[in-house]
Amino acid sequence: MTARTLTAAGETRLAGASVTRVGFGAARLTAGDGWGAPQDPASARNLLLAAVDAGYDYIDTADALGPGISEQLIGEALGNRDDVLVATKVGMLRPAPDAWGVLGRPDYLRQQIRLSLQRLQRDRIDLLYLHRIDPDYPLADQLGALQEARDRGDVGAIGVSEPTAAQLEQVIAVEPGLAAVQSLYNPVARRNTAVASRARELGIPFVAYWPLVGRGLRAEDKERLFAEFRSIGERIDLTPHQLSLAWIFTTQPHSLAVAGSRSIGHLVQNLVAAGVELDGCLVAEISQAVERVLGGVPFDPRFPEEER
Repeated sequence: MTARTLTAAGETRLAGASVTRVGFGAARLTAGDGWGAPQDPASARNLLLAAVDAGYDYIDTADALGPGISEQLIGEALGNRDDVLVATKVGMLRPAPDAWGVLGRPDYLRQQIRLSLQRLQRDRIDLLYLHRIDPDYPLADQLGALQEARDRGDVGAIGVSEPTAAQLEQVIAVEPGLAAVQSLYNPVARRNTAVASRARELGIPFVAYWPLVGRGLRAEDKERLFAEFRSIGERIDLTPHQLSLAWIFTTQPHSLAVAGSRSIGHLVQNLVAAGVELDGCLVAEISQAVERVLGGVPFDPRFPEEER
């Protein structure tokens, strides 16, 4: 095929396990935007099981999704299965459907780890992220709560979500065995490029969230951008979403991505991109399309309101 290469497996290492580079982002197990219980919990559990059957062996969630709902449904569907890596996060608050907060108080983190274990119905959380770094508490104390859980066997590996480049250096000083860095990253949102590159230098897997662009642009801008992506992708038999994932895996070769959907068809399509590598000319063409269509228009997952 022109301008793309298919790799054999599309797998990489994460927290000591070999997993596919596309993980199942479990926010969509909730009613919407990571808030509330779905109307049909059985369908949500069945979707997750179908995704695992299709090849997903890495599930990514957080205690704030629901809150607690995503973890609960994962626990009910998968329990203590050892053929699926389950990652979750602690350290963010969800007091209302449209509100998020950060709380790194160590006792709160300890409590949430216990609750996550209960909801996930697992003996151990394979990968636990500090969801955000709270400036109101010493970083060593926040990571210390996660390290304590690892030391007693409740957690397998520790990650951090959305650090700045400076914070990443501070995290490494406290937790030299950092297993993963997860940050917003896609062809439009590139502010974490330096963090991703530094993670690569350190040999730490980088996990991109919100990889499919999706919400974050005005509807008319997204329509124009996806028309460009569709035109590019048709030449190499990739959908716009597959193209976005392949762009991530090509520009950050050590990376993974977590993407969710309520459609098993879309989830299966996303898996295809795990084994795709784009050539340099195509990567440049994608970047040029973004600049041509958006011209510096910022990407913000909170926008637009009507798509929440």
